[in-house]
Amino acid sequence: MLTTLPLEAFVCREVLNTYYFPHEPFHPNRHLIFSTSLVVSAMTLSLLTCDLGVVFELVGATSACALAYIFPPLCYIKLSGKKKWSEGGWERWLAGMVVGFGCVVLVISVFMASWKMAKHEGSAQTC
Repeated sequence: MLTTLPLEAFVCREVLNTYYFPHEPFHPNRHLIFSTSLVVSAMTLSLLTCDLGVVFELVGATSACALAYIFPPLCYIKLSGKKKWSEGGWERWLAGMVVGFGCVVLVISVFMASWKMAKHEGSAQTC
């Protein structure tokens, strides 16, 4: 548990460096600014959030649907190499239907989590 934030901060720093400064060498001041901003933003969010159940529910609703139903068929569609839907056969159409199903499940899950959060249902803890 203690290594979660440093590992995630490492990934975020690398993505920020690669995206915004792709051809520049390592700079210690930039590293310090990115690290400090990531830790302060994580601390601020943790101090402002009383009920982590809502956070976990929203993260689970989005990432689980995307990882289970949306990304694998999209990868299949992209890697199949066919330009037209008519060339792909029934497997490509089935993959498209699974993507549609995943999008519907994602929208319903996010809506239900938001509805529960707006109505203050469940065992929400207050600060």
